[in-house]
Amino acid sequence: MKSFIEIVDYIVAAGKSKVEKKSRALILQGILAGMFIAMGAIGYFKLAAYTADPGLGKFLGALIFPTGIIAILLLGVELFTSDCMAILSVYKKEVQLDRFMKMLVTVVIANLVGAIIMALLSTGAGIFSHKMLEIVFKSAVAKTTMPIGRMFISAVLCNIIVCSGVMMAYSAKTVIGKIFAIWFPIALFVLSGTEHIVANMFYLMMAFVNGAEVTVSGILTSFGVVTVGNFIGGGILVAGVNYFMDQDLRVASPALSSKKAS
Repeated sequence: MKSFIEIVDYIVAAGKSKVEKKSRALILQGILAGMFIAMGAIGYFKLAAYTADPGLGKFLGALIFPTGIIAILLLGVELFTSDCMAILSVYKKEVQLDRFMKMLVTVVIANLVGAIIMALLSTGAGIFSHKMLEIVFKSAVAKTTMPIGRMFISAVLCNIIVCSGVMMAYSAKTVIGKIFAIWFPIALFVLSGTEHIVANMFYLMMAFVNGAEVTVSGILTSFGVVTVGNFIGGGILVAGVNYFMDQDLRVASPALSSKKAS
């Protein structure tokens, strides 16, 4: 298991690596991440729709949803929500803010493209039955009509949960350790019903493509508010707290800090 300082160093190095990637690689990896999240969502809706007990269906769906983010973690593709935390590289003065934000914008747009592709493929393949679409429509309407303040706070909370789970996965040194570390926090985020921008991209685009009563303005408002909320949750709160904890630990244990640096 990695120490806290090792985890921070890993995230900082990841931030540097992300901004140095070629645009094509960043875009393709972002598209894949959007598609992977959608894959987990398909499993969720299938179980939620066809389990006799609705509560049990949501629980089982939450257990299968992490499949997508496990693929993202193990294959090293680019997901906006977890990438927000890599702003630690900016706080540590290893990366310039403008370069980091350019990377983050590229990733979130690529994630949207991946979500749209999966919405079109899922529709064309007939994966979503009428019963599944009913759940998608209900979710989409709720997300696009939610009060802005509640939507924003929900998005902040969501990425606190998600980024904390990703950090837990980073602490593990084995594949099975990473899977178990991230599985339960992601299942918790799904059960909490909080707002995750990339998951929402698939939900809302799936609903829109299939004729749900959602408006373009409602979708765009949801995208904007949730994106900002997720960034604050992961990039400001989680990354910020960990930055100051890291600073204090390095001051308290200079020998450990210099050992990691070497």
